[in-house]
Amino acid sequence: AEDAIDEAMIRIAQLAATLPTARRDTNMSAIVGQEAMSKVANALAAAGEVRQLLTDAHRALTVTQKEVGLGTRMFGAGVKPAAAKLVDEGSNDLSGAEVAARQLAKAS
Repeated sequence: AEDAIDEAMIRIAQLAATLPTARRDTNMSAIVGQEAMSKVANALAAAGEVRQLLTDAHRALTVTQKEVGLGTRMFGAGVKPAAAKLVDEGSNDLSGAEVAARQLAKAS
């Protein structure tokens, strides 16, 4: 799901970049297309909120996973990148600073 929303955000951002470029290249007034530009900016912000909701849902599912006694699972066609692997069991629940602190402690 995150891949799909990321792709949508990329496409919206490309549109957002195209609109002012086209306006400038054609020497149109800044007023021209302002309503459309505003809606595209709002769409990008909304997509960001959807992405946040999805990542929050994954964190919530990590808690549920532990509550029902399931081990780590991954669904979908993609391969989980090395940077996204868990540092410790339940590290999805940690902030970036907490994960970094644990990594430093292990390295010492």
